[in-house]
Amino acid sequence: MAVKEIDVKLLSKMFLAGAIYLDRSKEEINELNVFPVPDGDTGTNMTMTIMSAAKEVRDLGEETDMKSLCKAMSGGSLRGARGNSGVILSQLLRGFTKAVRDEQVITIPLFGAACTKAVETAYKAVMKPKEGTILTVARVGAETARELSGKTDNMEEFISNIIDKMQEALEYTPELLPVLKEAGVVDSGGAGLMEVMRGGFNALNGHPIAFEAEIKAAAPTGRTVARGAASDDISTADIKFGYCTEFIIMLDKEFPESEEMNFKAFLESIGDSIVLVADDGVCKVHVHTNDPGAAFTRAIKYGQLTRMKIDNMREEHNERVISGVNEILKGEKSAVIENNAPAASPVKEEHVKAGEPRKKDGFVAVSIGAGLNEILMGLGVDRIIEGGQTMNPSTDDVMNAIEKVNADNVYVLPNNG
Repeated sequence: MAVKEIDVKLLSKMFLAGAIYLDRSKEEINELNVFPVPDGDTGTNMTMTIMSAAKEVRDLGEETDMKSLCKAMSGGSLRGARGNSGVILSQLLRGFTKAVRDEQVITIPLFGAACTKAVETAYKAVMKPKEGTILTVARVGAETARELSGKTDNMEEFISNIIDKMQEALEYTPELLPVLKEAGVVDSGGAGLMEVMRGGFNALNGHPIAFEAEIKAAAPTGRTVARGAASDDISTADIKFGYCTEFIIMLDKEFPESEEMNFKAFLESIGDSIVLVADDGVCKVHVHTNDPGAAFTRAIKYGQLTRMKIDNMREEHNERVISGVNEILKGEKSAVIENNAPAASPVKEEHVKAGEPRKKDGFVAVSIGAGLNEILMGLGVDRIIEGGQTMNPSTDDVMNAIEKVNADNVYVLPNNG
């Protein structure tokens, strides 16, 4: 029987499934990331954004209403928004939920109107919208929704056609952004949005995903989202403003549009990739700049600052390149071992063996690359957790590693502030 409308329970399942699909593919999406800077963190940032909202949605339980669900989706994603693409994703969700929050069910015409509102909200949040990005993919989806509204009463057919057109738009992004064409990839943010859409469509078709089980150990989708691997030959010289700076202002008073525009103009004078969203007493700011301090100093005039984050994008890009070289060397070393005489024992993630006596002190370290792993193991580290800048392991990863060390005291070397 065809689905003709989406109620609050189904929307919740669709949203959580979309979050899981995005989480499954975040590493593939990271590999596509060459715009606006080649720092390889789009998938991670979008996942952190949507997971912030997904956890709030999960905590609502099944007995909730549309308004509460929309508040969790919108507010949770804004508070957890990371990176340019993450903030844009939060604004797509904000616009969509604004259009549906006062209704009990979402019909096809309302879905089309909500897609339009989502795109309008996202474009408004970006200082200089660029085509060939997530914005383009979302806009084509909204245009398709408007065109098809009234032509079918089958929600599955309706959303399937929207996804097909959005995929076409994603495949066309290299024609709109030369840097994508040069690297042989599609837009990373657009690819992330497609994962959210596919997950939601999967749940709409009657195949929801158990959120808790999947989120602990998400498996790959088995489908390639890229047309090629992003080129690590792109130089850090292409990064004009080196620090990705993000924070939230807890506004002391009303933030009129005129003041918002003045603040945006100031940010534009010190950087680019500006996304600024003021809503419900908070203002989320994202800017690439060489002077993060200036952004903080200006922002503090409007209220208290929280969730402040500064990432050195040149450092992130260099670590990504080094990681890629290490993987290549690791592969070559494995081939030599396989084709010749046995070599020394490979690096092991844990030294604990059955019956091994318990010791007083043990060590867990976060590291990336076979060379550093081997050095740390040689110094006596018991357990290595793979990770690095922009790829920080979860608390759960750290706790699991600690539990596998047979020691009274376990010291964690996080390799990151």
